[in-house]
Amino acid sequence: MLNSIVSRYAPLVITLLVLAPVVYVLTLMWWIPQGAKYVPGTVIVSLVILVAGRRVLAFEDKGQHPLDLFIKVLWLYVGYIAAVYALQGGSWSELRAFICLALYMQFVRRLRLLESWCIGLLMASSFVLAGLVFSEYLQHESRVGGGINPIPFATVIGMLFLTLYSWILFAEKNLLIKAIALMFALALLVSLMLTQTRGVLIPVLGAVLILPLLSGLAQTGARFRKAVVALSVVLLAIGSGLVVFNSDRIEQTIDEVEAVSSGDLSTSVGIRLQLWRSAIPLIADSPIIGYGESYSEALEKLYDQGQLSTELYHFNAAHFHNQFIDTWVKKGVLGLFILVAMLLAAIKVFWRSELTLWKRVGGASIILLLSVSALTDVPLLHVPVIFYAGFVIWILAAARPMESKFYSSS
Repeated sequence: MLNSIVSRYAPLVITLLVLAPVVYVLTLMWWIPQGAKYVPGTVIVSLVILVAGRRVLAFEDKGQHPLDLFIKVLWLYVGYIAAVYALQGGSWSELRAFICLALYMQFVRRLRLLESWCIGLLMASSFVLAGLVFSEYLQHESRVGGGINPIPFATVIGMLFLTLYSWILFAEKNLLIKAIALMFALALLVSLMLTQTRGVLIPVLGAVLILPLLSGLAQTGARFRKAVVALSVVLLAIGSGLVVFNSDRIEQTIDEVEAVSSGDLSTSVGIRLQLWRSAIPLIADSPIIGYGESYSEALEKLYDQGQLSTELYHFNAAHFHNQFIDTWVKKGVLGLFILVAMLLAAIKVFWRSELTLWKRVGGASIILLLSVSALTDVPLLHVPVIFYAGFVIWILAAARPMESKFYSSS
């Protein structure tokens, strides 16, 4: 009897332990101060458990996997930024995050997951992140902040919303489950508005309009009517949220654009424009391998030469508020090329694969969101975003609508 119980439930327990880093990143990490620094430890422990319990786990058959090309390019990026770090310095936390992500994906990519597990993880993450946002808002009664950097946090919420929204529009599930998912999606949308992060909110709102149109092209009849209902509910929430939570932010944006038009570059938009302009001479001086962490010294030289404003010099930015410009300045054109190749490989995971439609749409949407938000921020320089994006990509590619020997009730 005991042996029967162990043989039946041991694979399930081992799978949960292997998934511990994913569960942690999607949920608890955000409630713990500097929670991302504990992810490498959970990854190491989970991989040890994976090796020890490999014989009882369910894996995909050998052969081509949707993640194969992405993982190869990811390792190439890891090797390159490690070389830059060794030669010119840089961000150790960024390098460590990418190493952990590459290791985890390398060994766990063929682990099979029920699609219901994937949805369960996404809904659990929605509940936790929305709860954290509302908690922060009640404490500060203003833009979500406190111990949370609102910009990368908004990026994560945006990715999660688009994934869940794609499932609502394109998956074939019963109406009750979709209604529950729609409630979570609405909570995420309100949460995103509470972050007041324009570089994420604008592309997400664009996707809210585009995805139902794609859904209408892919399906007809009752499913199309459900998509229209979902869109109507979400649009109502958007309109209400913009009026209630973002009216001041909208006015501020208009004022900043008018200020830039009149030559005032002291606003948030103006500072970004100055940062991007300051990168031009740095790129020209070291276009191939970049500056590493010595970019700040190069900026100081520009200030001494009168090519950098006093405002921008005292702003003391840790990055250039543009992932592509920041990568080119710090890691050179080779680093920029590999970064773009990695994003394209991630798109390919979902663009041409045997994954279900909602995963292809959701996965491609989050990669596009990362790429667009990278125009005004550096999402893949923030460790929590690196882990979150990587693990969501993995669970979307790993989940299958299947029953394995240890999920079955027989």
